[in-house]
Amino acid sequence: MPGLTRPRRCHVVCTEVPPNVVGGLGRYAERMLPALRAAGVPIEVYGAVGRHVRAGTEQTGDVTLHRLPTAGQPAHPHPPKPTERRENTRLPEDARARENAGPGGGAGPRGGAERRENTRSSEDAQPRADTRSRGGVRALVRVAGVVAFNVRVAARILRGGRRSGAVVAVHDWMGCIAGILCRVVGRMPVVFHVHTCEHNTAPGARRTAVTAGITALENAQARLANLIVVPSAGMRDELVARGWPPGRLRVVPHGFEDPELVRLAGLSPAERDRLRAEVRARYLPDGAGRLVVFAGRLSPHKGVRTLIEAVPLLRDRDDLRVVLIGSGDDAEVARLIEREGVGGRVVAGYRFLDPPEVFAHFLAADVCAFPSSYEPFGLVAVEAMALGRPVVVGPGYSPEVVGDGAVRCRTGDPEELAAALSRCLDDPEHAAGLARRGAEHVRARYSWTRTAETTLAAYAEVTP
Repeated sequence: MPGLTRPRRCHVVCTEVPPNVVGGLGRYAERMLPALRAAGVPIEVYGAVGRHVRAGTEQTGDVTLHRLPTAGQPAHPHPPKPTERRENTRLPEDARARENAGPGGGAGPRGGAERRENTRSSEDAQPRADTRSRGGVRALVRVAGVVAFNVRVAARILRGGRRSGAVVAVHDWMGCIAGILCRVVGRMPVVFHVHTCEHNTAPGARRTAVTAGITALENAQARLANLIVVPSAGMRDELVARGWPPGRLRVVPHGFEDPELVRLAGLSPAERDRLRAEVRARYLPDGAGRLVVFAGRLSPHKGVRTLIEAVPLLRDRDDLRVVLIGSGDDAEVARLIEREGVGGRVVAGYRFLDPPEVFAHFLAADVCAFPSSYEPFGLVAVEAMALGRPVVVGPGYSPEVVGDGAVRCRTGDPEELAAALSRCLDDPEHAAGLARRGAEHVRARYSWTRTAETTLAAYAEVTP
């Protein structure tokens, strides 16, 4: 980016840093940090201690990673047991092979396995007030942990002596307190990266003091930030409608390239067919039948309920299997599977898989379905499109993210979703055209190198 004054240093506050990769934020950090490093800007990253990750400082070239504990987290967690599977644990640029999981994440059709039935007896039933109280205490402990983490981060940045020409990049609400302190106390330029808005991830949920506090924190950081970066025009418009300043909002789409995804996309037709057959054999007798794959958190805004309710509408499809990759509201998903009577056709493993295994499932699918009602960017759909798979998404996806390379349902209606899936399954020409346009759209529009360059251009706007 000739002609631009780059920051001398970036302080990146992001609670999810590899190997702590749980959701989309961790996946973003996993790919974005190497891209920023390749651009030649020294980076100080501040991440939270994870289940098996010790507190401390690591140095790799121009990247310094500070892992700080939150309240209630041990600074030196126990290492994993030899038999314990470590999920989503790749460091950036780590090409180590991960162990394979079983069908749908190592499980068979678990419509009822490990299901928590809502059949408590009067003897062991606890008053609902006690349950709510315990939930409230857990929420407060989590908030206290986030506050403690942020205070530690801000203190380290402000005392570190590396503030001249530096920019603080805050990712989502869990880093807002550190960003506010650096802006108010240190007068440092702060860029607020908003990957998702917490109040939209549970549509219809009861508003609590915690969620109200998170919203207030996001609004405060938005008022104080020099710039706000979002991944899509749809999210920009949502935040403008919320009253955030449009002149300080910048749209920076994410990239899509993962080393394993790029490798799989480059397989020869014979190699691709062999991998597809291997994955499909886990779910379909002799590999014959149709396979629909979903990957993501099992939560209301991801549209899992819509997908499960669409399965009975796909009549005359006894050969259909719908694979759900992810975890979250496991008990609710199990209840829905049982209620709809689709335990023989829906396979839920109730756990996340490492990206290489997820990509292999995308390749094996006849169609990938991501019917989210809220999706600021939607990396999984972009990845499936990059692999040349037909994709159906929900109304939460911004039209510009998927373009004409995916079918975008206008509502969360199971009938509309079932119709979109049926057309992809019944019309090979339609499915092939969709897959081709999707791959072309993704490759023309998205790359992590471009994301890093555009991000640094935004930082340059506020570099003192």
